Amino acid sequence: MTAKILTLDIETLPAIVETFGLFPNYIPIDNVITPGRVLCFAAKWYGERSTMFHAAWDDNDAKAYEKMAGAAWDLFDQADIIVGWNSTRFDIQHLNAVFGRLELGPPSPFRSLDLMQVAKRNFKSGEMSMKLDWFSRQWLGDTKLKHSGMKLWQDIRRGEKAEKLKARKTMERYNIKDVKLTEQLFDRFLPWTGINFALYDEADDGAETCIKCSSDNLHKRGFFYTTISKYQRFRCLDCGAWSRGRKMIYTTELRPV
Repeated sequence: MTAKILTLDIETLPAIVETFGLFPNYIPIDNVITPGRVLCFAAKWYGERSTMFHAAWDDNDAKAYEKMAGAAWDLFDQADIIVGWNSTRFDIQHLNAVFGRLELGPPSPFRSLDLMQVAKRNFKSGEMSMKLDWFSRQWLGDTKLKHSGMKLWQDIRRGEKAEKLKARKTMERYNIKDVKLTEQLFDRFLPWTGINFALYDEADDGAETCIKCSSDNLHKRGFFYTTISKYQRFRCLDCGAWSRGRKMIYTTELRPV
């Protein structure tokens, strides 16, 4: 597989607001003391062992924030496909907003592969939850990293020095673990994604290869029919994906009207 595939996950800090009650129906924008923001992100190139991590721990550290944003922009700009969990509506939009505010402009176009959307489209009725932690347990036999809940975010922002350092280390491990779980689920979801990864292959020697994982370990299994044509059908013995041959093996002179 030659596509540049980036698995990504961000973590955010909550906003600080003024409110008279614990259950406000609405908080005016003038009551926002500190806006919520991207705290950190982890990312990993598919096929590589190392996972990258960038953070801006302090609300007032503009230099660290800009450095983190620049690192994310550079990765986006290199990627053909960005993989995440609820990433189309959350992670990518959060980072796009950062790029816009800092006048970085949009990175080069890429395709977003949101595995939560793949799960909803294919497995929703058969799974009790669409959360990453649920699929990690059911499909991988693993879990997200356990932590202290909201106190982790509070210690990052307001803890004593030792508490802050411990919380930062935990957040980094938590963020990186999410990326690793997401990438493992990408491998499991590969034949369900609906993406023809063969389009990203640089060389085309005419050999039949899997459109998902690029394996040549294919088994002929019946035929694929359109309204006028017939094609050889294949199943990948490595990832399980189905595909059809590129060459038509039969057609009829008659056409539907």
